[in-house]
Amino acid sequence: MMWTKVRHLNHSQKQRITNNLFVAVAVGAVLTVAGPALLPCPAYDQNDRSAFLEDQKKQSSTKKKVIVVVKKRRDTTSQQQSSS
Repeated sequence: MMWTKVRHLNHSQKQRITNNLFVAVAVGAVLTVAGPALLPCPAYDQNDRSAFLEDQKKQSSTKKKVIVVVKKRRDTTSQQQSSS
């Protein structure tokens, strides 16, 4: 049976591991809290898309009215007669 020699960490190695662990936990906490702002929940996107499609369907089912606006031309002959 082969025995391995166990090496203990010195103070600077322990301090480096502790600092790295602290930074990893701090970054993870910030990303967890900021996550919804950075990557919105897909369920909300699906609901928004469904609501948009429902509104489009309602608008297409109702009759669309086409309104044509024609600018009225001035009648130059009646203006000439009234001015003379």
